[in-house]
Amino acid sequence: MNTKVILHNSISLDTSFVGFVPNMELHYQIVSYYKADGYMAGSITAKTGLEMFGQPLQPETESDFIKPNKDSSLSYWIIPDSKGILKGQLHHYRRFEFCRDVIILVSRSTPVDYINYLNERKYDYIISGENHVEYKDAFMQLKEKYSIKSILVDTGSTLGNILLNKALVDEISLVISPEIIGKQSKYLFEKIESKINLKCKNCKLMKDGYIWITYEIDKN
Repeated sequence: MNTKVILHNSISLDTSFVGFVPNMELHYQIVSYYKADGYMAGSITAKTGLEMFGQPLQPETESDFIKPNKDSSLSYWIIPDSKGILKGQLHHYRRFEFCRDVIILVSRSTPVDYINYLNERKYDYIISGENHVEYKDAFMQLKEKYSIKSILVDTGSTLGNILLNKALVDEISLVISPEIIGKQSKYLFEKIESKINLKCKNCKLMKDGYIWITYEIDKN
């Protein structure tokens, strides 16, 4: 496939991705470090992130129906959304300063009204899979159509676990927060189906006790 996929997340020491406030400055400092061609988040993560950390939702304007012409060094934002749950909200992501433009991944069962919504606003989208996105094929299409050779996936457990289970991840990047969540934990790797061997690439102590650790997936 030759597309490098980096799975990035902030977790507690007991690998929970909920129950604490991530160090967002450090989290996105590392996102920026990778300079990936594509930045990818699941539709639920994108929706909740906008509600939690974004500005108050604003209505669409006429300019939101026009494809932006931004710096080509910026990352495309890639969002799998075969159910169309972000209908009416994509203009908020398109407006973000560091977003070149949004590319949506859909399936052949995606509602027609969502496809019409994308077409009317000139959002690019890739169709892959029947009921759910077929990620290996989608990544190949992203490379062929947009020259996207590296994708940083910044999301919760669902999408990350799917990509790991399909052996589509090359590197894992984790910001470990100096705390233990305990009983309220929701574990990042709770749906991994079989053992995955890793090779440690980097382990760095950051400010205020945070640790940034990266692993390569041992595909041998």
